[in-house]
Amino acid sequence: MATENGLVRYDGNQFKTFNIENVAGMTTNRMSIFRGNAHKDKIYLLNDLADYILIKNNTPSVIPKNKIPEQFKISNALYKKRRFYSNKIHRTDNKYFSLSKKYVGLYQNENKLLWQVKYTYDEYQNFFILNNVIYNYDGEKFIKFENGKIDPVKIEGLKPDNFSIIINNVSQQTFFVIEGDFYILEKKQGKLKLRLLLKNYDLSKKNIVSAYYNLEDEILYIGSSTDGLLVVKEKRFTTIPGKNKDGVYYAQVAYQNNQFLTTTGEVFTTNGQTSNTILFKSPNDNYNLMFDKEGNIWTKSSNIVYCFHKKSNFKTYNKWSFEDRITQIFQMSNDEIIVGMSVGGSPNGKLYRLGGTKDKPRFNFYMDVPFNVTYMLQIKDNIIWTGSHLGFHKVLFKEKKIENVKEIEGNYVRSFYIGNPNEIWITTYGNGFYLYDQSTKKTTSFPVDKNKYLLTSHCIIEDKNGYFWITTNKGLFQVSKKNLLDYSNKTVKNVYYQYYDKSDGFATNEFNGGCQPCGLLLKNNYVTFPSIKGNIVFDSQKIKRLLPKGDIYFEQAEVNNSNVYIKNDTLNLDNNFERLRLFVNSPYYGNSNNLNIETKVEGPITQKWESLTDNNIYFTTLPHGTYYVTARKMTGRDSEYRYKTLTIIIAPAFYQTIWFNVLVFILAFTTLYYVVKLRLKYVRLKNIHLEKKIAEQTFQLRNTITTLKDTTENLREQITNHKKLIGTITHDIKSPLRFLAMTAKHVYQNPNDPDAVQDGIKSLHTSSFQLYNFVNNILEYTKVSKQENLSSTYCLYDLIEEKIKIFLTIASSKKIVIENLIDANQTINNNRLLFSIVVHNLLDNAIKNTSSGKITLISGLKDNKVFFTIKDTGSGMSGDIVNLYNKHDALKLTQTQEKSGMGLQIVTELLEIMKAKMEIESTINIGTKITITFLNTK
Repeated sequence: MATENGLVRYDGNQFKTFNIENVAGMTTNRMSIFRGNAHKDKIYLLNDLADYILIKNNTPSVIPKNKIPEQFKISNALYKKRRFYSNKIHRTDNKYFSLSKKYVGLYQNENKLLWQVKYTYDEYQNFFILNNVIYNYDGEKFIKFENGKIDPVKIEGLKPDNFSIIINNVSQQTFFVIEGDFYILEKKQGKLKLRLLLKNYDLSKKNIVSAYYNLEDEILYIGSSTDGLLVVKEKRFTTIPGKNKDGVYYAQVAYQNNQFLTTTGEVFTTNGQTSNTILFKSPNDNYNLMFDKEGNIWTKSSNIVYCFHKKSNFKTYNKWSFEDRITQIFQMSNDEIIVGMSVGGSPNGKLYRLGGTKDKPRFNFYMDVPFNVTYMLQIKDNIIWTGSHLGFHKVLFKEKKIENVKEIEGNYVRSFYIGNPNEIWITTYGNGFYLYDQSTKKTTSFPVDKNKYLLTSHCIIEDKNGYFWITTNKGLFQVSKKNLLDYSNKTVKNVYYQYYDKSDGFATNEFNGGCQPCGLLLKNNYVTFPSIKGNIVFDSQKIKRLLPKGDIYFEQAEVNNSNVYIKNDTLNLDNNFERLRLFVNSPYYGNSNNLNIETKVEGPITQKWESLTDNNIYFTTLPHGTYYVTARKMTGRDSEYRYKTLTIIIAPAFYQTIWFNVLVFILAFTTLYYVVKLRLKYVRLKNIHLEKKIAEQTFQLRNTITTLKDTTENLREQITNHKKLIGTITHDIKSPLRFLAMTAKHVYQNPNDPDAVQDGIKSLHTSSFQLYNFVNNILEYTKVSKQENLSSTYCLYDLIEEKIKIFLTIASSKKIVIENLIDANQTINNNRLLFSIVVHNLLDNAIKNTSSGKITLISGLKDNKVFFTIKDTGSGMSGDIVNLYNKHDALKLTQTQEKSGMGLQIVTELLEIMKAKMEIESTINIGTKITITFLNTK
């Protein structure tokens, strides 16, 4: 719309103004002339300062003045009578008519002339275009310019004077105002005709200057220079107020041809008339009205049932009174009348059936029911479907049984509709409406409208076009039955509801329900519904749904309170924005409740589908990245959606860019490389130092371990040696002790024999002395260890003599001669104590195993090594024992062998400590020769 304050765009719900405040290059807000091609989305506009404005993609922009064609420039003047000024009138194709002072021509592609005729006209003449043909009214007649010819034409129904013309060449529409009636020019069957759009409306005082008629939606827009925009819609719905004082109506039934009867007794016609005749008169509660098969009228009032007789023109009637309140009257398929009622204030009820005689009919109690009946319908003879305050029920009448539909338990059922025997559509008070399929026992609860008006559904009427009409307390809804069935079968996810309210012709949005019948479909396809302000009547065949099928637009954004226009469905933002507001627009010229836009967001942050409020989407600061904001709306074609996606690109901060991240990565990698390199160098140095330290400690530890092993082995050897030494010495002590015992016994037995006593005492002295030496040797041996192998140089002859003296007495008693053939001056260097023990043991063994024999001790050098030999003439040793000792396997000797080995075990171990070697030569009953060679002594 061109106004004195700029261009105004109307999308059916709101106005948006484009002027010098928000259009760059515009020099004045006073708009003048539209031109161009609306079908090509290319409309031009001149304002009073000759700004050449292009309207494209719903947005105006100013073309620079140096690019405006000369023929389009106009002066700043007001043209009072002329309704257009244009030297170009565009067709819907690429052709246009060019008007000059003397010619009218048709051009193509800006420069190609197709035809031209000579025609002189002044600026007050009216050129208009219809179906791509140009016409002119010169004040007296209408002229057509077509194919290079000029022909006069007539408009059927148009009188030669007393009319005014309103031309809209952009939409190729021309309007005539004749005596308060508004017409549009049409061409049908080759003739120009007028179609009435608005009747009996005084336009003379409205200063009408422009008009546009939306052919598809049948909406007329009239522009007034004083009253602004007038929107004219034909009202498809009629409200008949009736003669009831309060105007409130409930139950109604069809009556004769295209009429219906209400509980007030009034008869209404679908043309909006009310009969002056009241068909019946009775006090009633308006909730029940019924014709029986004989044409009698049934109604009720609290606890009274009335039946008005057709044969008396409804003057006479029957009347039945009950103790309880009546809730419903119903005639079954077998013509039987039943009555439902509530019991006191309880939820329980009763069913009565009409019986008695024809002259005296009466109602008899039939059965109790655990609910108050609200609605009753029948499909099969024995089954009555019943609604109540507690749900939906199947009553098996003959069996007096009741089956409840579990999914609807607890719902207040207002009414239900049965079209297909298997499809029962149920309305409730507070929970919307349901579909119950009695063949599959499946119950479907349907989604409601965005305002939730359908939660309180009163009544469902199906028309012959496949639509349901559903009344509520807040208006009327139209919905495709197929859409509902598809939803029930889960082939679609949503349902489209067409909403109607007072703006469509109702006196009120509040319809009435809770009655039976709650609405009607008459034979002439008219639908009637009761309301609190009369009865609503409409022709279901002529109701044309005004669907929200237009496109969705993201055309503008507000960033930090500054407007930003969106181009190519893409919005680029800096990363430091704080607030973003998106304006979502979708032209729709019907009821705004039918335009339901949902949006979702995909990207670094996501948002599921949400209903759009106030046509705006708000965001605060968002992380950088690419976002896809998608808007969708249902078009009304079942569950079809129309989508639109806006791409929002939020630039990253410098520290969020790829190159910055690459740089940081390189820097971090380089830093890490050198840190690792320095660390490795440090670790290597530490490792070298540690390896040295470990090597030193390992060497020390190895020495320590070797020492420990040696010590452990030595200790083990010493312990073993000590054990064996003790055993051997204990064995050696036994001999002196035995002599002591024998001598003491001999003395004891011969106390009077002086010689025996003297010999005994001498023997006692000798044995005691031996014991002393043995004990002393034990004490000395306990001091010996492998580490204490203390060597000294001493005279070997003297040592041998000391030992011979110890055993001399015993040897004498056994008649043994001991010869010491060792050189008196021979010395030896070793552990004297250990060697004295060795000599002691060897002498002791020789004496033990020798009788009346000889023991010889010899020493000398052999191979520069000192040797010592003791030789006896005793009993000798077995070859096995000799071999074991010579092979140094004395450890393998058994206990018996050790005893028979003459105590040489200790000698062997002591010689090992002294680094000496022992060799035995022995012959049984001849004697034994033992040679000891010192390996490290000269």
